[in-house]
Amino acid sequence: MGDTVKVKIYGQNYNLSGDKSTEEIERIANYVDEKMHLIAKVADRNGTSAIAVLSSVNIAEEYFDQKDEVERLKVANEQLEKDSAHYIKLWEDAKKNYKQSKEIMDRLKQDNRKEDEKYKELQEKCSEFENQIFDLQMENIQLKSELEKLQRG
Repeated sequence: MGDTVKVKIYGQNYNLSGDKSTEEIERIANYVDEKMHLIAKVADRNGTSAIAVLSSVNIAEEYFDQKDEVERLKVANEQLEKDSAHYIKLWEDAKKNYKQSKEIMDRLKQDNRKEDEKYKELQEKCSEFENQIFDLQMENIQLKSELEKLQRG
């Protein structure tokens, strides 16, 4: 149990104790006192018990409104947590897909380099074949020329 605290509510002295600190008990007592004075002004009632009941009803209404708001916020928070989990999963999937795509891209680049090397090799072989064909054509021309000379001669 906490301290026993002497408080004044609507002109009456009370000794309150509870699990709260002295400051918290005083804050609660001040709140009830303010509510009772406010209700006394607007309700146009004289009896302390009527003012106490109306104040209690007013405080209970605030309590239930706050309780409903807490429940609404709890539901909204649960939805936010679900949404967050969903977006985190999407993010993780996107990172995984990016990594896989990058690996595929790297493999394709490597395959492309190999194909480029093969293409260059084939180009070089084609150049060699063209040179050989040219040489053979030149030899063919020389042989034809020699054959014509022999036939005339």
